[in-house]
Amino acid sequence: MDWHIATACVRIDWEALTAIGTIALALIALVSAIYAIRQLSDFRRESRIEHLMALVDQFERDPMATHRRTLGATRAPNGQLISLDLNNPSPELHDVMNFFEHMGYLLDGKYLNLEDVSVEFHYWILHVWSDAKKLIKSEQAENKIYYEFFEKMVTRLLNYDRPRTGTLELPSESEIADFYAEESHLPSGSPIPRQRRLKRRTS
Repeated sequence: MDWHIATACVRIDWEALTAIGTIALALIALVSAIYAIRQLSDFRRESRIEHLMALVDQFERDPMATHRRTLGATRAPNGQLISLDLNNPSPELHDVMNFFEHMGYLLDGKYLNLEDVSVEFHYWILHVWSDAKKLIKSEQAENKIYYEFFEKMVTRLLNYDRPRTGTLELPSESEIADFYAEESHLPSGSPIPRQRRLKRRTS
């Protein structure tokens, strides 16, 4: 009788140990999975930051610096915005638009974070878009894929800002003129500052 009881106890203890071991392995697997997910998330975040910093560097340095400066002087000579010739736009405008199209492509592919793009480039994206949207729409009439990622990025930025600002307004013509005037007078050399909008001119 005692032998049967002892055997039963051993079997129960073994089953208990097996259950505990299974639970322990499951917990280890869960912890490992959580750690791997966090590592992957950190890697993706670091990768997005690297892409963003590369764009910041490209935007501040030549040849993009010269394109921006020349575009500002071309679009707003003497601080006054001139009418955009849709049939013969400044080549520098296309250079800047192509830069933002590439950025929009990276954002759409999740290589960039929307908040990071907003912090670093919101001011420039919306002012260039506001000035160039008629040109973009005319080119999209020929082929709808032209600057589609630039347009998507603008829409996402506006929707991102709406809860904070309560509006989807784009820069006005006078604000675009001020923007280009600032760009045209950025110091020569590399890198150049991506300064925020200055106080409105009184003259």
